[in-house]
Amino acid sequence: MKSALPIHPATKGAEMSFRKSAGGLTAQDAERAWFAGLLWRAFPEAVSENELADLAAGVLTSDRRPVTARTVKNWLRQDNSPHFRYVLAVIALVGAEAVFQMIDPEVVKAGVRG
Repeated sequence: MKSALPIHPATKGAEMSFRKSAGGLTAQDAERAWFAGLLWRAFPEAVSENELADLAAGVLTSDRRPVTARTVKNWLRQDNSPHFRYVLAVIALVGAEAVFQMIDPEVVKAGVRG
């Protein structure tokens, strides 16, 4: 069963769990790639990295903790890892399927939950 949420072509194949890394990637590389893909899924209306960075920065910014478009671009390019508060916020935007994907990506790909 195909995922109900679109995956941006730039991050195709970046779906993986925090515990399992593939293709010689370190766990940190896998986490960053997963989060970059999650950002594209959270903002499917974005057609470019710049547009996605602006949208995400606007949604993730709070009075006490501003997020800049540059920060989001660093996450998309997998140059930096986001703080856990932003991971949780983006998971909330994408929905429960993102949590299942993080736990076991094969379960979501097969459409089996439970």
